[in-house]
Amino acid sequence: MNINLSEVKEHIELYFKENLPQYTVLEIRSKSSHPDDTHLYMVSAKKSNGTYAVWTGWNELSQNLNHGHYDLKSTEECEKLFEEFYYTG
Repeated sequence: MNINLSEVKEHIELYFKENLPQYTVLEIRSKSSHPDDTHLYMVSAKKSNGTYAVWTGWNELSQNLNHGHYDLKSTEECEKLFEEFYYTG
């Protein structure tokens, strides 16, 4: 499957603009190194109140966002979740 990363970023940012306007996207990462998972991503964002969140389930095919972790205090907490939920298969 050929996924264009700049299109993924555009889709995620549009999703946030429409559904989660109180968040600003900070980082988008692949969720897995498995070749069948090229459409799966994780997203971190900062909320307008100063807290952070990570979603470990952006599906580019269905353009759905799931598995949110909210009220994080720092980008370091986001990083830990990225590492914890990355699948090395």
